[in-house]
Amino acid sequence: MDLDGSTDAVPVSNPVKAWLHNLAAGVRLAFFLRPTAVQFHVSVNHFLAVVASSLVASLASSFALVGPDGILNLEALPSETFWVPLSLLSGYLVARLVQDPRHVLLVPIAVGSIGIPLTIASTLIWVAVEQRWLASPAMTVGALGIYQLVFAWWVLATLVAIRRLIVPTNSRPAAPAALVALVVFLPAYFLPSEPLWEPLFEPEAAGRRQQPLSESALYAQLELLQEAVQRLEPERAGVVDLYFVGFAPYASQDVFMKETLSIGKLLDERFDTAGRSIMLISHAGLADKFPIATLTSLRETLDAVGERINPEEDVVLLHVTSHGSEAHELSVEFHGLELQGIRATDLRAALDDAGIKWRVVVVSACYSGGFIDALKDEHTMVVTASDAKHTSFGCGNDFDFTYFSKAYYDEALRKTHSFEAAFVLAKESVRRREQKEGLEASNPQIYMGVAVKKKLAKLEQRLAKGEASAK
Repeated sequence: MDLDGSTDAVPVSNPVKAWLHNLAAGVRLAFFLRPTAVQFHVSVNHFLAVVASSLVASLASSFALVGPDGILNLEALPSETFWVPLSLLSGYLVARLVQDPRHVLLVPIAVGSIGIPLTIASTLIWVAVEQRWLASPAMTVGALGIYQLVFAWWVLATLVAIRRLIVPTNSRPAAPAALVALVVFLPAYFLPSEPLWEPLFEPEAAGRRQQPLSESALYAQLELLQEAVQRLEPERAGVVDLYFVGFAPYASQDVFMKETLSIGKLLDERFDTAGRSIMLISHAGLADKFPIATLTSLRETLDAVGERINPEEDVVLLHVTSHGSEAHELSVEFHGLELQGIRATDLRAALDDAGIKWRVVVVSACYSGGFIDALKDEHTMVVTASDAKHTSFGCGNDFDFTYFSKAYYDEALRKTHSFEAAFVLAKESVRRREQKEGLEASNPQIYMGVAVKKKLAKLEQRLAKGEASAK
């Protein structure tokens, strides 16, 4: 079938050449060109070739974004081929409308052929954004924005092509395009898209592939927690001691584990927490070395810290790092275990029950600003990586810190002993980084109780004096 609308059969002896003709026609139509010199070759075999080409393009595109350290996601096949039955149905309906049976396959071949170059285009756009070659307001919403942009492009290009390819026999020239829009694109828009090649530790799929907790590690958990508690040194009379509790409850991504370990080392070196810190880390590689992070282990740990400290004198820093939801609940996950998510009220109750009066609570998670109201009081400082309505960034396995924790601990707290001053520096650093990468602002938050502000000033003076004397 010619792209100028004629329906004369096109004899083709070379199927590969015919396949390339169809792909070339799709490219030109994707860019709203009218390639009258190129023809769509229509048959069942040609349609199957387009479907196969579409799957190959999707696989290659997702592989290009993820790299070789990934896995084939066969569960994505339904979403990747959802357009196939829909386009066949729309082709059948269009053929009935215009009373020409040859359109039964022309419509789905056109839909698929146009989608192939746009799959490649979306990959190029996303790579350009990741490499910071492209940053504009249209890209600030990340992958979702790119998906919507390319989907709208696919819809518009296809409808223009259908309008050009099919001339109805009645007085409604837009009817075939409207049918395709209704039957193909409306349902496809609401179907979640999944990549055919995905990271080994993709958050949504990690539960299927993450190494489970071994039997030996499971039975060692109580002993690991008891040993960690026993290693806690008692408070020193007349000294404002800082105790640290690191809590990384999401086992499927390395960044939370790496961040917690790095923060613990920094605090030991600069904030005198050596011997007065406990880290609860959920990660298969460390399950025989650290207690896993659950609400129960957190309560036990805080109770133990509460017994060691002088509640009127010492300060406890609790750092929590995980994924957060819009419902303001922290993800607690270890493959094979059914664990309870953690809300701000859970943290507040655990701290209260432990008798910990002076608190610094840092929550590095999306939507973490929603934790402030439940945690704040005159004796508490609360720092969050985002406000209550925005995501934070940096949860990839390749990162050693999430964006905010990198700015707060690894940058700012290496320059100052003031948790409040460090927040000011970190917030500006995060703002610049997000702006440079074209990301929507996470807007980190801080609450500082009047009483704890004075307590932290005394801690800062002690640490600064110790650092000066050490020099």
